[in-house]
Amino acid sequence: MNTTGYRVTYALLGIALAAIIGGSIFLIPAGDPEQLPDAVERYAPGDGDLAINPVKVMIDLKPNYEARFVIDGVPIPQDQVNSIFETGRHEFEPGEGKVIERWTPGEHTVVVSWLGGIRSTDTGTLVWTFRVQ
Repeated sequence: MNTTGYRVTYALLGIALAAIIGGSIFLIPAGDPEQLPDAVERYAPGDGDLAINPVKVMIDLKPNYEARFVIDGVPIPQDQVNSIFETGRHEFEPGEGKVIERWTPGEHTVVVSWLGGIRSTDTGTLVWTFRVQ
């Protein structure tokens, strides 16, 4: 290949790289991070996440808050939720003998309601979805 061929090749590679970088800047979602209610420190899997089995549904609330889970319209009994009230961490993992024994592939909706605070007056609900592969 002569020098003109190399110049054309490098020019095309440069244009392709610029297009990739420019497209990334314009196509990556922008905006502020998700604003969580005051009682919620974090939750997992995140809203819209793609998860691979095994999946634990988890929410970290302020210490000494109670949490109630409803997953895909199924209320989860409190004895099937692992809760550490002193830290505010609440988790559910499907298993044998539980109301949800395993995750099916597809989208799942989680609704968590909480109660806590001074004289248990702080209440709220957080809803999110995730997808299991």
